[in-house]
Amino acid sequence: MSPQQEQVAELIELVESTPAKELEAAVARREGGLDAALTLIFDLLVSEFNPEKAKGQKGVFQFDIASGEGQKLHYVHVEADTCRTDKGLHEAPDITIGIKFPDMLAMGVGKLPGAKAFLTGKLKLRGSPLMGTKLGEWFDHPEV
Repeated sequence: MSPQQEQVAELIELVESTPAKELEAAVARREGGLDAALTLIFDLLVSEFNPEKAKGQKGVFQFDIASGEGQKLHYVHVEADTCRTDKGLHEAPDITIGIKFPDMLAMGVGKLPGAKAFLTGKLKLRGSPLMGTKLGEWFDHPEV
């Protein structure tokens, strides 16, 4: 098992064993805290990108993650059959996804499907609703 897979397994264990209202504090106590967990989640998302499914399309997904430490901003940029991620605010996102840290973590490790998060109000979209569906289409994110 790679170090990334081990860290993801640890996050899955935390999500499964920790009540949602205590999850952020539990992650904050881990090495690197919330930022390290988010970096891992976004690196995992990039590794799940399927260029065949996104063939010739492009888009920028801005994530606005609410946490006790303040707003955490990350974006995922798909263009020319490649995918990359970075921290911060993108100048021209196609869609902005607002979500609380515990829900982002659960979604990132496959424990909360994006559609369910949206339908239950845990995920808010601003921008192109059609672009919101592309996260499910362009990425091979297994539910665990």
